Amino acid sequence: MNVLLIQPPHEYEGKDREQVFFPIGLGCIARALLDEGHVVEVLDLHAVHIPLDQVSDSIRSNSIDIVGISAMSTQYNYVKRLAEMIKTVDSGITIILGWALSTYSYKTILENTNVDICVIGEGEITVKELLRSLDNYESVDGIAFKKDGVVVKNKDRQYIQNLDTLPLPAYHLFPMETYINNLNVIGAGEKLRTMNISIGRGCPYNCNFCSKSFSGFRLRSVDSVIKEIEYLKGNYAIEGIAFTDECLVTKRDRVLELCEKIRGMRVVWNCQGRVNLVDEKLLCKMKSAGCTAVGYGIESGSQKILNAMNKKITTDQAKSAILATRKAGLYPVIQMMFGYPGEDEETIRETICFFKEIDHPGCEFAPTTPLPGSPLWWYSLDKEIIKDEKEFLEKLEGGYMPDAPVLVNYTDFPTEQLRTIREKMERRIRRNYIRRHPLHTFRDYANRLLFDLRTYGTVATLNKMRGKLCRQSRTVAEQ
Repeated sequence: MNVLLIQPPHEYEGKDREQVFFPIGLGCIARALLDEGHVVEVLDLHAVHIPLDQVSDSIRSNSIDIVGISAMSTQYNYVKRLAEMIKTVDSGITIILGWALSTYSYKTILENTNVDICVIGEGEITVKELLRSLDNYESVDGIAFKKDGVVVKNKDRQYIQNLDTLPLPAYHLFPMETYINNLNVIGAGEKLRTMNISIGRGCPYNCNFCSKSFSGFRLRSVDSVIKEIEYLKGNYAIEGIAFTDECLVTKRDRVLELCEKIRGMRVVWNCQGRVNLVDEKLLCKMKSAGCTAVGYGIESGSQKILNAMNKKITTDQAKSAILATRKAGLYPVIQMMFGYPGEDEETIRETICFFKEIDHPGCEFAPTTPLPGSPLWWYSLDKEIIKDEKEFLEKLEGGYMPDAPVLVNYTDFPTEQLRTIREKMERRIRRNYIRRHPLHTFRDYANRLLFDLRTYGTVATLNKMRGKLCRQSRTVAEQ
């Protein structure tokens, strides 16, 4: 069959967010279909920015049997428009949707869009079987569809236990230079040819706000990861790797094995860690193997909020991990949230004090947003905080962007003041740091500006600065 795979753009306020990461899931689906003998094309609308009418012309001028779409929950509106356009061009095209939007919101999708089939969970095996059985949907595990106007969900598909059995993504079908040029290794100090890869699927932890792409927790062998890096180096001259797993540092012996085998490959890399799983000795090993930065989803400086999130960490562990990361010569990337149930003046004060104690300039806090599939999502539905899933998905385009409208207020603060309160907290954290380190702050800003100028050029850097100033001006006006 002739199959067109599409990644929709991530639109917000009429603009597409910049494409950074290679879409690993779509690349794996492309490879699975190629291995079955299908003719496969990929249209990454997030990377190439083609208007919808041009997509229509492309489909009209080609003989397409199947359109496969991979989408997150924040892409509902575009997926609906895209599916409607496809059926207008050719009602005989079968539209298959996969990834998080399909897995967690299949009923809403099938009842309100022109999507024919939703793949639930992993798709590599499912999509092979599905294209062999388009006249008999009932025989395929791991899908949902409409039959006689009623949504039918088949039996769940068992997850792939041995990830080493999967081939590499079909990199050659994608605009690789776009991803390589837009992505960089955090803390590298210079622009490197960088690609993102994953060492496994799932996460062994169960934070209440997290919508997992995969349930359970499975890891590839270190050797298979090394082979993928070798392939990327040999075919795309990759110099840096961004590991995109929820947490690379889960099993200490595997991290040490990775460090040993990646050390001689002349690549630098960054990853996600967890504050309860790292120590200075391990971080020094990672540093010596080319690691430059480790991200930590700390989320809050209040133990009360961390407990409510089921984070399974303490603020003391967070402080120790950040100190150890710095001592190892690595850059700690701190990720935070604001507005989780229980957030109040006291938890805000504790978070401000937390940043003082770790001597950090702070970051943008992501507004708490219930993502379909997360425990927080089910809580919100059960308590009727979210009453209409379709209406919520229509408003979710901004996701948890810091400047997006407040979709759900879990606090006792007035909703119209919630964003202002968060931004005041961010400014106070930043101001406290600047007072302690005025020269360091100026030097850091100058270095970032020089890096942007060298990497993106004068015009792009000025546009970036202008956008930031516009956002700040809008915030002041709203206040």
